[in-house]
Amino acid sequence: MVHADARAVSQTAASKSPWLAKRQSAATMLHFGFRLPCKDSRVLQQLKNALPKGIRILSATIGWLAMTGGAAPAHSDTLSEGDLLGEIPLQTVASRLPQTAARAPASVTVITADMLRAAGAMNWVDVFRLVPGFQAYAPNANRFGIDYHGQGRELPNHLEVMVDGRSVYDPVQSTVVWGALGIDLDDIDRIEIVRGPSAAAHGSNAFAGAVNIITRSAVQDRGTRVRATTGDRGTQQVGVRHSDQIEDFNYRVSLGFDHNDGFPNFNAAGPDDGAETWNLGLRSTYTPSLADTLSFDGGFSRQDTVFGDADRLDEYLPVRYYGQHQRVGWGHQLSDTSDFELTLYHNYLRTYGVRDLGPISALLGVSPALVPLLLGIPDQHSVQGFHTIVSERYDLEAVQRIRLCDSLTGVWGVGTRWDGVESRFLFDDGATHDEQRLRLFAQSEWLPTTDLTISTGAMLEKTPIGTLVSPRVSFNYLIHPDHTLRLSNARGQRAPSITEADERQVFRLGDVITDDQRRVAANLGAERINSLELAYLARLPAQGIDFDIKLFREQVRDGLDDYRESITALPPFFDNERLVRDNVARWNTAGVETQITYHLSPRTWFRLHYANQDINSRRIARFDPVIQYRSFDGGTPRHSGGLLVNHRWSDALDFGVFVYAQSAVDWRNGNPINGFTRVDAQATWHFKAGASKGDLQLVAQNLGQDYSEFNQENRFDTAVYLRARLDFPD
Repeated sequence: MVHADARAVSQTAASKSPWLAKRQSAATMLHFGFRLPCKDSRVLQQLKNALPKGIRILSATIGWLAMTGGAAPAHSDTLSEGDLLGEIPLQTVASRLPQTAARAPASVTVITADMLRAAGAMNWVDVFRLVPGFQAYAPNANRFGIDYHGQGRELPNHLEVMVDGRSVYDPVQSTVVWGALGIDLDDIDRIEIVRGPSAAAHGSNAFAGAVNIITRSAVQDRGTRVRATTGDRGTQQVGVRHSDQIEDFNYRVSLGFDHNDGFPNFNAAGPDDGAETWNLGLRSTYTPSLADTLSFDGGFSRQDTVFGDADRLDEYLPVRYYGQHQRVGWGHQLSDTSDFELTLYHNYLRTYGVRDLGPISALLGVSPALVPLLLGIPDQHSVQGFHTIVSERYDLEAVQRIRLCDSLTGVWGVGTRWDGVESRFLFDDGATHDEQRLRLFAQSEWLPTTDLTISTGAMLEKTPIGTLVSPRVSFNYLIHPDHTLRLSNARGQRAPSITEADERQVFRLGDVITDDQRRVAANLGAERINSLELAYLARLPAQGIDFDIKLFREQVRDGLDDYRESITALPPFFDNERLVRDNVARWNTAGVETQITYHLSPRTWFRLHYANQDINSRRIARFDPVIQYRSFDGGTPRHSGGLLVNHRWSDALDFGVFVYAQSAVDWRNGNPINGFTRVDAQATWHFKAGASKGDLQLVAQNLGQDYSEFNQENRFDTAVYLRARLDFPD
């Protein structure tokens, strides 16, 4: 059985481009076992002989199990039930080429809008807990840490995150300010996620993985949607989305507001960690001809919240984020076998956060007259925080996809990116620190036989620390109809962000440095990763099953981390040591991840995922007087996983349950947290009101015992929400 949403994604992708339609048709033809015009039998025989013996044995074993389990016969000229049910879903995030999961060079998870609704997802942590191997946590109620095979950092920085192909990680710390993205979960069509290093396709920051959040296009809807949510934690959400067409011009405009009070028990004992967010967005396309498509996206967001985490209440700051973006794209169909895209986008983020701690004399517990004697400055107010931080990005990229023949497809492109950051707090000056990076990349998919797919790719990046090369190769072997074995190896390099490379953080009172907090070591180098993955994928349409499991091992060397060094004592009452950033960390991660979707009937489906990760790490914590080592082995849960079940009782009512569990973890920038199991449930009533239609959803999160999020003080109790949506026809 093929899931309706997955089939719709495939058909939508094909309808946008004749090249995609031909490619998808070719994918189906190859699955039927037709011979390919580019096939070289001599090269083919050499490739077959080169397959490792262990892979051939494992392939034969799984193939025998598939046949004894009642699967279709193995001969390649036999149609499988998948061919009769419809097209195989395509995704593009892994290699920038439209591919089925069985042909992709890396493990991919696709989160659909239906899955988000069935899980009752309320924020980004809820979303990424649907993905095996991901860590999703909340340092406070409205700040989110999203990472893959991470270390429990407050600001994870090894994940490339894109919105409709536009990179949105912030160049300040190479992390994502999720509250400033300006996206409503209701506007998401699907999320494509590469679980593994993807620097070969997406560049330096895809060190651990890549995420592409794909919003609904301007051509998918017509009319107006109004939505509202109310519930615990003072949650109030409203939004409106309108989509229309004017001749060849399609557009979608959306406006959203979100307010919540944060963790209730935390607010009773400490500062408010709530948030208030506004966002405005526009997405549009113009098709002046069959061969050309022009697109424009723009957006603005503002969020008022706090920065900090609950185990250091004295560091909490009220913060305001202003974010905006613009993106212009031109797509041109060069021929039936090739297309071209040119994209230019601009990101802007301004952050402001300060807190007045009062007079220095009161902080030190001395009379105002003693302050000049102690510090050499008059008594004055101590204002802490990062004040204003401005980051900006311009990115220009040209990409060409080409099908050289039925068995060989490729994509290549060039791009340039300028990033700039201005912050007196981070750099101790008023200058703009900037960098320009150039990139050249290429990916290919070659099918020497109907059973074997070889994917290769590489990214070359010219960065301030030198030219980085990140290659990847994958062998996908069809061991039996609907059963695939993949062996892939990816190597990546990650250059430091602007702040990671230039940061000079001090605290001043007047012109006097009172706290020398951080510096960067000279000759900072690139982080390096080597990943090996063996995966088995099964797509069994007759049983309604999509399944994959992978074994992986990742080795990271020259990881960026901080060590402490002693410094000459500053004025009394201040630190006599500082943090130094350098390539002083290394770690190995090994484990297994699996995900399975099972459609029991047209009305009932479930999705199960599980991850087991074992980290073996070491970092230098101090050089003097002797080298001291530390580890962060406990910085990620050893076990995590979830079960999502959805059942449609009737055309008007469906019910979903999501059970998520993770083992104990010692968050590196947080606290040790016990393992927990969380149960969420939702019931949705679908209705019609005249020509309009809508739904009413009741969401209950954590139907069980309270648990802590990242810090012990962040207590997550049971929360209930009511959501309503109403669609008015055009």
